[in-house]
Amino acid sequence: MNQPTEIEEEFPFDEIRQESGAYFDSIDQVKAAGYADNQIWSVTEHDDTWCYGPSHHWVNLIGYIATKEAHDGNTYYFEHLSDYSDDPGEAAEWHSFDPDC
Repeated sequence: MNQPTEIEEEFPFDEIRQESGAYFDSIDQVKAAGYADNQIWSVTEHDDTWCYGPSHHWVNLIGYIATKEAHDGNTYYFEHLSDYSDDPGEAAEWHSFDPDC
């Protein structure tokens, strides 16, 4: 198996979410919206870092997004919350997630 490509920068693609702006709750929900497996990304969080990667990740899952661009199934983008603010409270608020949306 090839080593994954890990990129530590802001996710470069436009995120496609539900019409309400919320993350998709399941892969099936994204597929029902018309997107292929290679257009579906999981968004996970760990230690103040968000990871955008292939859709098969579910630990610390925030939700799913789609992109117009296809991914290769082996590339991960890491966004560090500390890159957005010197105030950890502000960074956490910026990335708050309401599962009831």
